[in-house]
Amino acid sequence: MLGGCNAAITTKPLFTAADEAGAPEIRAGVWRFDAGPPCKVDETRPLIEWPDCAAGAALKRGLAGFYDRKTGSPVLTYQPLVLTAGTPRIAQSEIVVSGALKLDANPYGYAGVRPTRFDNEGRITAIAFWVVQCGPPPPGGDGMTARPLPGMIMKKDDPVCIAASPQALRAAAAVSEPWSPKPLTARWIRDGGP
Repeated sequence: MLGGCNAAITTKPLFTAADEAGAPEIRAGVWRFDAGPPCKVDETRPLIEWPDCAAGAALKRGLAGFYDRKTGSPVLTYQPLVLTAGTPRIAQSEIVVSGALKLDANPYGYAGVRPTRFDNEGRITAIAFWVVQCGPPPPGGDGMTARPLPGMIMKKDDPVCIAASPQALRAAAAVSEPWSPKPLTARWIRDGGP
């Protein structure tokens, strides 16, 4: 989810299920994330049979299930997921990081979310989303910002920043959408699990 540098994280979750109250919920089932290059996939097949290039997950209130393919043999993995109410909506999920960032535990990553389609029962069936960034990306869009937003705490040589509060994170999410290098979307495909 982080997608590289300049992303806001926290070492403990900022939001709980109570922060979802009053907002339309996502439609449970299999979702396809269209964030990468085009990928041909038979969406009627179980997620385990989708090719590596196809990003899919089984979403339901509070959980995202996906196949972790990093170890060679796919492993079904579930992560807590909170989709807050408010504007913009915020998706919070525990993430696994690698590379230069060294933490004692897995951090929480954040994306701004804008619902783009609903079903007849008012459940979300499509979204646009973007990584919450620490500040405006540098020229060329690669690397850390030189001007962190209020409440975004940066440490020298870290590729990410720590959001100091839910308010700072939401404010950063509100201005981060135009900084996303390409449109990121996801859509509900069908009912059922992985």
